[in-house]
Amino acid sequence: MPAKGLTQEENLQGRKPEISNVHLEIAGDISRDEIFSQMMTHETPWSVWIFLNENIYSGLGAPRRLFDPLVFYNDILHLKSYFLDQGYFEAIIDTATVFSHDGKYVDVNLNIDLRRRSLVDSFMVDGLSSLGGLQAELMKESFLKQGMKFDKELVAAEQSRILHILSANGYPKAKADSVSLKRFASTNNVSVYMKFTPGSQFKFGTFHLPQDETAVDPDIVFHQLDFAEGDIYSEEKRITSEQNLNRLGLFENAAIRPQFLQFETDSLVYVPIQIFYRTSELQEITPEILMLSENNEFLSTGIGLGYKHRNFLGGARNFSITGHGRVNQIDRLDFIRFLDKGLSEPSLYTKADIQSQWIFPYFFSNKTKASITATLEAEKQPLYRLQTLRGQIGFSTKLATYTLGNTEFNIERVDPKFTNAEFLKVEDTTKQFNFIEAFTLQRDKTNNIFSPTSGFFHSATIEEAGLVSKAVGGFQLPYAEYYKFSFLAKHYFSNDEDQSRVFAVKLRGGFAQLYDKKNSTPVPLPRRFFMGGSGSVRAWRDKRLAAFGDSIIGGTVALEGSFESRIQLFPNRGNFWVFHLQNFWSVVFIDYGNVWNKMSDMKLNEVAVAIGTGLRYESFVGPVRFDIAWRLFDPKKPHGQQWLYEQQFFKNSHAIVHFGIGHAF
Repeated sequence: MPAKGLTQEENLQGRKPEISNVHLEIAGDISRDEIFSQMMTHETPWSVWIFLNENIYSGLGAPRRLFDPLVFYNDILHLKSYFLDQGYFEAIIDTATVFSHDGKYVDVNLNIDLRRRSLVDSFMVDGLSSLGGLQAELMKESFLKQGMKFDKELVAAEQSRILHILSANGYPKAKADSVSLKRFASTNNVSVYMKFTPGSQFKFGTFHLPQDETAVDPDIVFHQLDFAEGDIYSEEKRITSEQNLNRLGLFENAAIRPQFLQFETDSLVYVPIQIFYRTSELQEITPEILMLSENNEFLSTGIGLGYKHRNFLGGARNFSITGHGRVNQIDRLDFIRFLDKGLSEPSLYTKADIQSQWIFPYFFSNKTKASITATLEAEKQPLYRLQTLRGQIGFSTKLATYTLGNTEFNIERVDPKFTNAEFLKVEDTTKQFNFIEAFTLQRDKTNNIFSPTSGFFHSATIEEAGLVSKAVGGFQLPYAEYYKFSFLAKHYFSNDEDQSRVFAVKLRGGFAQLYDKKNSTPVPLPRRFFMGGSGSVRAWRDKRLAAFGDSIIGGTVALEGSFESRIQLFPNRGNFWVFHLQNFWSVVFIDYGNVWNKMSDMKLNEVAVAIGTGLRYESFVGPVRFDIAWRLFDPKKPHGQQWLYEQQFFKNSHAIVHFGIGHAF
């Protein structure tokens, strides 16, 4: 189509024109979004996004889209290749560009006729006849079936699937010799032919350990292996065994490597296995510093100290003991009276805990580990003091590659003492002695333990108290009879190849319910839901958000979530002083949620909302985090003062600053 006004050549002598529209007409069953996802040529975004990008910050909004003939030409070539891979061998693409009279803008037009899509006429595999029953297993779950729509990606996936199964059954040296596609002119359908050379079948041979590593009993290593000498070689078992060794926490790093230079008998090869590892320091002492700040004033600070022995009494049993002491709400502390009265000073709010844990990494199998934990906590808040003594026996079982099952048996004694109990029921203030059982199912497919950029994490917990307590009489103390359900879901998305932009979503919630009407003993304080703090709705302080009278007693129903956009500030940049510039990230987030007394109390207009921004620096211990958050919507304020924009100069918007290690989620 001829250009209007200026010719295309005259127009392109100056600045490249801005793409005002991309018109797409499709005859076929591929969506517009799918086609646009394959193109670099896009129309200019909304003017608001351009303003933010050009006048505020280049990391915000989106830039103008300028027309580049070379990029557009490559788009067309790529689309043709993409359609061929999808089986649209007869697809036709017509294009036209229409320039404005002043040459500043251009409309791009594409008319696509996909025509008929080819099907899989037949699928044949050659070279595997000597494998007997394994060949039948290979073909049983094939991705390619006669009559299905042709897709070149499925052909590649089928090749990878066959090689994976061969590797898992003792053929790690199997090769795909050739893949050929034959299209029939009469039907336009495609015949797929693959040829493989499986090679010799391998078995695990003798094990070789490092000669200079004498601090660890070799049986510890052998217990973590998912294979034994003489088993059919499996690359999958080698990898999972390597993961088992690294999860012990006993080694700085561990690796299992097959040594393929070995002797061969007939078609069976025994592969010597070299196991490498370097033992960590068996004992260590770790100090900690705890901080929380609000409106540039430190509100909580404390210290911690931990001791760990990674091979306590042998068998890679991990023993640790940690203690923490923290002073809360420093802004309320009367320092003069504190120097005089010490810990008895009423304005001093503290929390201290000490925990001892013994972990058994091998409990009947290397898929299950057991732990024994004892915890003592003491907390002093404005309206109460709480002492908690807890003993726990836990079992963690690897159910699948990414799935864990955790079972806990708890004995827990709680002793709350309220300084002002006018708003409480009598039973809220009494001691409790509870036997609590819990089971958690957890699935983790995130790609990084510290800073995930893709994947998801799901967990769900069912908890019960009362059955065992009733059987033993509660040791003459009140006990609660309740069931509780809680869940957590986190998802991470990144569309960039360099993963410099990450969008993260969190949803958490649950409820607890008493089930014996004759027993009014409430859900114990440590087992209730609380909200607010650096890992929750960040514009409220720790345990300070609730829809009812006072948040310190917690609730039995909770729902919260977060949306967080993380952008790498200086991708592929150098260093500044001791800092790596590519490790700096900016964050913008929205948090929401609240806690209620019971399910029927939940109301949409009581969901609190926070907004904020932050900075991250990726360190070797995880991201160092700085966040500042404002209350976008505060449901407990009077009508007309609930929204942030209704606050005079943001004066009462309750900005809160958080420092920490690790992402909020």
